[in-house]
Amino acid sequence: MTGENVKTAVVGGGPAGCAAAYYLRKHGHDVVLFETQDHVGGRTSQLEREGFSFGSGALFLMGGIYPRTHALLEELGHDGELVPWDARTQVLDDDGQRYRAKFDQVVSFLGMPVLSWRDKLRIAVGVARTFLSPGPQSCFDGAELAKWDTGDLESWSRRVLGDRGTRYITEPYMGFLYAVPLGWLSPALFHAVIKQFHKLSLSVPPGGAGQISRWIVDATPGLELHLSTAVEKVATGPAGGYRLQAGGTTHEVDAVVMAPEPGVAADLLEGIAPDHSVRTLRECPYSDYAHVQVGYKVNPWPKFAASVALPATTPRAWGACVLQSHRHPGSVPPGGEGVGVYFYTPPLADMTDDEIVEEALAAITEVYGPAPRPDVIELFHYPRGLSIATPGHYARMDVLHGQMPEGMYLAGDYFAHAGIEAAILSGERAALNAVAGAPR
Repeated sequence: MTGENVKTAVVGGGPAGCAAAYYLRKHGHDVVLFETQDHVGGRTSQLEREGFSFGSGALFLMGGIYPRTHALLEELGHDGELVPWDARTQVLDDDGQRYRAKFDQVVSFLGMPVLSWRDKLRIAVGVARTFLSPGPQSCFDGAELAKWDTGDLESWSRRVLGDRGTRYITEPYMGFLYAVPLGWLSPALFHAVIKQFHKLSLSVPPGGAGQISRWIVDATPGLELHLSTAVEKVATGPAGGYRLQAGGTTHEVDAVVMAPEPGVAADLLEGIAPDHSVRTLRECPYSDYAHVQVGYKVNPWPKFAASVALPATTPRAWGACVLQSHRHPGSVPPGGEGVGVYFYTPPLADMTDDEIVEEALAAITEVYGPAPRPDVIELFHYPRGLSIATPGHYARMDVLHGQMPEGMYLAGDYFAHAGIEAAILSGERAALNAVAGAPR
């Protein structure tokens, strides 16, 4: 499908869809992109309220383990604009003790005094063996991760790092990233993180994570962008290609990159893709996910040093608290402060939205100390929030590429696990396969 006069539709304006549109235009395709919201970004979007900018989902980029994202931003001339985040961390124990670490330096967790020298030796040996052993070199390539997807993360961590390494390192770390019990997750991601930890650094675009999609779209001349426009139906065209119904208009295209949430993709592919492929998309595991963002116009804790608070194994409902002025300075007005409280998935089943908010305010008091009622409170609660890479997930998802009909390509972070890099990588690959006319 190389050359001009090839028209490709992209469904979904998150990072995956925007990346696909960019690379398709770069190779000469005419591209029409449909997004149901009134802006691009998907669940990386920012919500602006009373001088605060709240991230609806993704929080940061992860440096060297996000190679395709940084390569694209460098190509667009924006990589140098990223704001580094020095993610000083406190791990909260059951007895109220707090231990210092840095989220972007996994080895720093070994310095916590709660770990004995025997614990540290076991963890260090486990990390070294994992680093030197064969394993996934990419944290976000689902096809590669599938090769190392055996067992579950809890069993793997206890075997490799021991019980206390699991409690004070794996559980706080992954609880922040994916908000589900370790037994729900494949070990392949954490294995890859250990092999790549020396490349890890954290940063945020000056306008928040949602700025990435805006940067991509702004750098895609000739893109036909339809916001606030849901694709209602996709059908095969009478002379080949596809016919899309969107916003009361019919669009005839040669190919489609399908980049919305997989349940939406399943609905649109009904009758086009094989039934078992549609079923796999529809059953793609997602977690119930919630976080609360609050804003104080006057910072109650101007001298608080740490950016991140993570609980060790406790009955707490929340998995992380983050001071937003540290993570994303442009997200708060001068002299103000924002806090994000991120929840574990299992307790949400028994909590109302009001209870989630009150639990978040209690967590803020526990972590940072007393404060007045926030000036702004915003709850983000998604019944299908984060794609979860359960054991066997990568292979189940990866095989879908080869099951799509001619001219139909899939993209989305769910091919690996929730993350901007997974989305950008999948969007780029979908576009390049469409350009080559490849089946995957």
